[in-house]
Amino acid sequence: MRQFILPAILVVAAATGTSTPSAAQQRFCIAGRGCVPVTDASYNACFNLALARGESAAWGERRKLDWFIYQCLAGRIPR
Repeated sequence: MRQFILPAILVVAAATGTSTPSAAQQRFCIAGRGCVPVTDASYNACFNLALARGESAAWGERRKLDWFIYQCLAGRIPR
């Protein structure tokens, strides 16, 4: 019996640990500013808008890009 309990516990732990939150539970957060709800589609739309408006996805420009996306997701930047 003991040989079946440990694998069962591991399977349950793996199943609960790998589940992803639903789209309604996903948040995009900026430290010190807060969080906004986000879906994959809304993030991609704001990311593409940022690139179209001249923001850069380069390593040193990531904070500016994240700030633009945060404001876009919050509805402060018109699409």
